Amino acid sequence: MRQFILAAIIFALSFLIYVYPVNVLAHLLVGARIIEPLALIPAAVIALAVLVYFRTHATSPFLSGMIYYGMGIGFIGFFVVNIGLLISLAVPEFVYETGLACLIFWVVACLKSIVNGQRIQLKTIPVTSPKIDQPLNLVFISDVHLGSNSKRHLEKICTTIDGLDYDHLLIGGDLYDSSSFDADDLSPLKAIQKPVLFVTGNHEYYVRDHTDKVAALAHYNITTLDNRAVQFGKLNIIGISDNQAPKLQSEIAQGLVREDSFNLLMVHQPSIWDSAPDSTDLMLSGHTHNGQIFPFSLLVRLRFRTVYGIYRRLNSMLYVSSGSGTWGPRMRLGTQNEIIRIEISPQDTAG
Repeated sequence: MRQFILAAIIFALSFLIYVYPVNVLAHLLVGARIIEPLALIPAAVIALAVLVYFRTHATSPFLSGMIYYGMGIGFIGFFVVNIGLLISLAVPEFVYETGLACLIFWVVACLKSIVNGQRIQLKTIPVTSPKIDQPLNLVFISDVHLGSNSKRHLEKICTTIDGLDYDHLLIGGDLYDSSSFDADDLSPLKAIQKPVLFVTGNHEYYVRDHTDKVAALAHYNITTLDNRAVQFGKLNIIGISDNQAPKLQSEIAQGLVREDSFNLLMVHQPSIWDSAPDSTDLMLSGHTHNGQIFPFSLLVRLRFRTVYGIYRRLNSMLYVSSGSGTWGPRMRLGTQNEIIRIEISPQDTAG
């Protein structure tokens, strides 16, 4: 019964995302029926392709491209054509013009999101603390998603990082997201001359042989912080693995803080922010992608209270990154890929 329900949900989503927007557009432009029995056939074929792709870990670039880019294009189209449908009901004498406007807006929005999905922004966050005695510069990336993104994307990230003055590179999970990703795609990280510290995200656990793949990261200059901390002078970097209940994550973090140090807590999902140790000075997370494609960003806010940017609690600060890559389609609308440079300066407590 559970399998039937899952198949029904996938079929319904396949129809709504991949088929329905085209049907509505055809209705607006040429008067076609929105619900055509024959339209259920491509929906069924797409649903089967989705099931095969995710259940068998199929590695066909054509199949993955069709599913992922179709998902992004269809998601944007779903909202565009529904707005057009409402307008056509309110102003029926301009149905064709409404359909034409929807088509143009849909195409422009998709092209813009594809271009934006290739770009990477550099963002600087200043932090001051009385717990450190000399300036520290950190670089934080998350959600690179090798698999959905290519080795060239990681090379672009590393080239940008190479031009920065920094002490440590922090990677906040979801470095890869597919069993098909080639370990050699991580080779650009070998050129990083600074310590590279990594915590797992949810996607690391979705791939085949995930334990071996995480262990192999050591060959690429990456140190995995699996519920442990490392100390660099007055800087205490705490890494919490993702595959645990938030309550357990908070308890582990509490046991790793040092009262005499600047405690930087790195955990992939921002879910534990409210229960993070009070001694946490800075928490870094990713996972949300800031919704990646508008208006999905509005839906993400129903799941996470902290979606993107800076949040503060007592003397603690949280930064949730929108990610350095994309999941699924390499598309972003209303959001951006980003690399975060964190400048931590000593706070003058005199007076």
